[in-house]
Formats: sequence, C-alpha cells, structure tokens
Amino acid sequence: MDPKSDEHTKVSAAWRAKLDLTAIVALLALTLSAVSFYVSYVYTKQQLDVTVTEVSYVTNRGELYMTVAFSNAGNRDAALLRVEPALWGRGSGQNPEWLPLSDRVHPDIAVTSPKAPLVVKAGGVELVTLSAMLPSTVAEQAEGAARGGAYVGVRVATMNSDGNLYLLQHSVARLVVDRQGRIQGAEATIHRSLSGFVDLAGGPPGDMLQSNKKTPFVWADSQS
Repeated sequence: MDPKSDEHTKVSAAWRAKLDLTAIVALLALTLSAVSFYVSYVYTKQQLDVTVTEVSYVTNRGELYMTVAFSNAGNRDAALLRVEPALWGRGSGQNPEWLPLSDRVHPDIAVTSPKAPLVVKAGGVELVTLSAMLPSTVAEQAEGAARGGAYVGVRVATMNSDGNLYLLQHSVARLVVDRQGRIQGAEATIHRSLSGFVDLAGGPPGDMLQSNKKTPFVWADSQS
C-alpha cells in the first residue's frame, strides 16, 4: 500500500469526524434554541400554589394572624387581587358563608402585608401576612361554635396571565370551643396546598386529611 495514500485516508477520516462533530454541535445548539424559544414565547404554564404556613390567635386580645405563601411554578406572572382572613358565619344571607375580617389590630398595621394587589413573578414566591381583629366574643358566637368549633379561613382572589379571575375560600383552622362556650385552643383544618387558579368555596370542616409537611402551625390560647 502506498504510504502517502494511507496518510491521505487518515487525514480525510479525521476531517470527516471533525465535520460530523461540528454538525452535531450545531444541531444541538439549534434544537436548544428552538426549545428555549418555545418555552419562553409559545408554551404557557399557569400554576399558582397557595399554602397557609401559620395561624395564631391571641384569644384574650382578639388578634388573629396568618401567613400565606404564594408559589408561582408556572412560566407566566400571576396577580393577587385580594387576600384576607375570614370567619365562617351568617351575613345578610340565609346560609352561612365566609365573612371577611377587616378590622385592624393596630392603626399602623395593615390587614394584608404587602398590600394587594400584587404580582407573583413566574418562578417566584411571595409571603403575605394577614392581621385582623376577631373578638373572642364574636368567635364564640360564630356559626358552629355551639357544636364545638368556630372556623377561621382565608379568601383569595387571583388573576392569571390570560385575564381569568378566580376566588378561593377555604377553612384553615378550628377554634375549639368547650361546653361553656369558651375557646380552649385551635387545630388545623387544612393539610395541603391549594391551587390559586380555581374557584373554590369550601366550607368547614376543611380537607379532613392527616397532618403532614404542609399542615400549618396553628395556635390559640384559652379564653380566661
């Protein structure tokens, strides 16, 4: 065999391998660019998870505090239009409903902080604290108290990037009331994250699940 011909064959094979590798890299880069474009501009994922992390009721002072986490696992921003604590009771209608609590615990402390409306960025998390007055006498006379428990919950109004509106209402804690009609403590009535992009008007007693990693810390002192 001609040594020059053999050397030429090896050089040609090396160039072909290099060209093949370059083509593969270029194809991968093109594919990655196309996928990135699709995810950024074409594909839409709307997902907002609502998780109550803490509920505290200072019974003898009538102060109710909650912390709610909003996690946006989608690739579009979400809007929180309203977030407020609520008490299960009877308003102007015949049937019980979630009645928003809007009285401040202090003139300088807003019921909702940060103040709504606000935006939860895609891939981001927002923590919202709720602070409202709930006199123990009111809670002890609320719907269900005579049967052993008054319920506090949360009301959340949201909007996704398509402009669709949603209202979420759910029980988060039960204030335990004894036979004498006095508050003795509290227990969680929610053990999961809720979707912020559904209409849900769930009344007490809650989701009835077992305590887990998403069960909020719930506390209330006894009525003295």
